[in-house]
Amino acid sequence: MPTKLKGFILTRRWWDTPNGTEIEYWLATDAGPLKVLLTAQTSVAFVETRFRATVEAELASMPGVELRELELKTFQQGPVLGVYAKRFRQLGQLARKLQPHNIPLLEADIRPHERYLMERFITAGVSVEGGRVESSTVVDCKLKPEPDYRPALKLVSLDIETSENGELYSIALDGMPERVVFMLGEPPAEPLVAARPLDFALIYLPTRKAMIDSLNSWFARNDPDVIMGWSVIQFDLRILQKTADQHGTALLLGREGQPIKWRTHPGKQG
Repeated sequence: MPTKLKGFILTRRWWDTPNGTEIEYWLATDAGPLKVLLTAQTSVAFVETRFRATVEAELASMPGVELRELELKTFQQGPVLGVYAKRFRQLGQLARKLQPHNIPLLEADIRPHERYLMERFITAGVSVEGGRVESSTVVDCKLKPEPDYRPALKLVSLDIETSENGELYSIALDGMPERVVFMLGEPPAEPLVAARPLDFALIYLPTRKAMIDSLNSWFARNDPDVIMGWSVIQFDLRILQKTADQHGTALLLGREGQPIKWRTHPGKQG
């Protein structure tokens, strides 16, 4: 792998570990998908300097969180201190401790993977420099903005059909060379006569579990970068996840055969 390459960020997530926060980015590159893992990241928020005594008192019971002098100021030109935490969730804990004192912990809601990009003026295109290669992952490299880079993405359009009660009947996949419809049921005794030859595979499957398993296999073979569709998260993927759960199988559409990570929007239903 070259010491420097260009990529386009597709997904991002973070999690806390005993050694600090880790950040994961999946990139699309000219050489195919690439995972970037940044380990032992420190999380930061800010608090006005005038609240120092109260904040220090709350930090006495929070090992791994410290205050640092900074030259930054608020929009009202008040001086601030940096609050540096070994784990991102500690910032949320401190913010809740300070609420009864009416002390805001500034920027504590900016998640680690977002702050990393913001501080480096990165939107989607990046250059990847250095780091060490572990299997198919580049660990602890440096990401720099590459705003003009645009790779050719592999796109799949996903559409499902259900009953009015959300019972899955078919799954259609289009946009890639392997175009297919997975259909619940037995094939007709006599082949259907189409007005023109089908330019996709029509595969009948006996159970909904078999449909989900076939879908997983399709994703493993084709490995698309982007899933498109109308209300694809709120409807299609939600129904597919529900169907997989009901039939005791996994929905493995993520790279490396990973299941979908679901999170609820904090301010909206869905």
